[in-house]
Amino acid sequence: METVKITAATAQEALEEVREKLGPEAVVLNVRQLSANGVAKLWSKPRVEVQAGRPEARPNEKEALKQIAGKVEQLERELHARPQPAAVGPNFPPKLLGMMREAHREKGGDGLSPSVKILEGMGLLPSHSRWLSGIARNHLGGTKPRNTGEEMGQVRDALTDYCHDVAVRHELPGNPARILVGTPGTGKTTTLCKWITRESLSGNQPVRVWRLDGPSPNTAEFLNVHGELLQVPIERTFDNADKVPVDTLKFVDLPGVAAGDTAGLEELGRQLRFFAPAQVLLTLNVAYDLGTLLSHARFFSALPLSGLVLTHMDEEPRLSKCWNLMLGTQLPVVHLSGGQNVPGDFRPGLPEQLFDDWLTGEEGA
Repeated sequence: METVKITAATAQEALEEVREKLGPEAVVLNVRQLSANGVAKLWSKPRVEVQAGRPEARPNEKEALKQIAGKVEQLERELHARPQPAAVGPNFPPKLLGMMREAHREKGGDGLSPSVKILEGMGLLPSHSRWLSGIARNHLGGTKPRNTGEEMGQVRDALTDYCHDVAVRHELPGNPARILVGTPGTGKTTTLCKWITRESLSGNQPVRVWRLDGPSPNTAEFLNVHGELLQVPIERTFDNADKVPVDTLKFVDLPGVAAGDTAGLEELGRQLRFFAPAQVLLTLNVAYDLGTLLSHARFFSALPLSGLVLTHMDEEPRLSKCWNLMLGTQLPVVHLSGGQNVPGDFRPGLPEQLFDDWLTGEEGA
C-alpha cells in the first residue's frame, strides 16, 4: 500500500491534499495534532498531521483467475524440479525394494497396478489380485499415487478398510458364546486354552467353559487340567436354562469333524443351534496346503460361521495364505495362534499389522 503523511492547518485541508495526491480511494490511517515548539506556541496555532494510504488495485475476476493459474503453474514447476521422493520407505526389506523398483519400470498389459503385481508375486491368488487392483484404484476417490510406495500405501488402506467392513458384517450383538470348529488336529483346544488364559488373567473377566461331546467323544482332558490351574470351571454338560451373567465370557469346546464327514457336520450344526446366537469360528491350521484349507472352508461353510482362527502361525512364514483365506471365505481373521505353549503366541488378527508383517516378513525378505 502506498502511504503519505500530510501536514496542514486544519483536518479539512489535510484531507483535500490527501485526495489530490492519492485519489478518492485513499484511506486515512492515522490523524494527530502537532503543537508548535518553544515560544512559537504563543502565536502559532496547532497543525494537523494525517497519514493516509492508497490500497492496491484489485484485479477483476478474469485477472484473478489468471493470477491463480500462473501461481499453480509456478508451484508445479517447482515441484517437478525437486528430487522425487524414494519409491518406498526405508523399512522395507531389500528384496521387496527391488520388487517395487522392477514393478514400477514394467508396464504390464494385465491391468494390475505395480504394487498388486508385487503382492501376487508374494502369493496372492490372481483372482484376488484383479479384485484388489480395482478397489485400490477407486479407494478414496482414486487419487493417483506418485510412486510405487504411495501406491502400496493406497492398496494397504483399501484392503484393510475392506477387512474391517467384513468384520462389521459378522459382528454379533451382546456377549455370544465363542465356539471353535474345524477338523481334528487343527489346535482348537490349545487355542481355547490360550484365549481363556488371556481373558481370565489379563482381561480379569469371569469365564465359563463347556467341554462337550459332539458327533464323537471329546477327549481333551488337558482342558480340565488347565481350567484347574486358572480356577475356571470346565463343565461337561450344558443346560440352556442356566442363566449366565451377562458379563461372563462363554467358551464351548467341541470335538473336530473330519472334512467330508457330512453326517458329523449335520450333527454339529444341530448342536450349535442350542447356543445361538454364537460366534462360531472356523479354526484352520495354516501349515496345511492352501488348496486343502480352502476345501475345508468350503466344507464348513454350511455352518453359521462368524470368522476364522488361524493356528500354527509359527510353522508358516507365507502370510499370503491368511489373505487368500480371508478373501476366499469372506470371513474376518479374528485371532492368530502359534506354538503349543500356553499362553504362548495368541493375538488378534489386526489387518494393518497382518499386512505390514506380510511385506516385511520372510515373503518380502
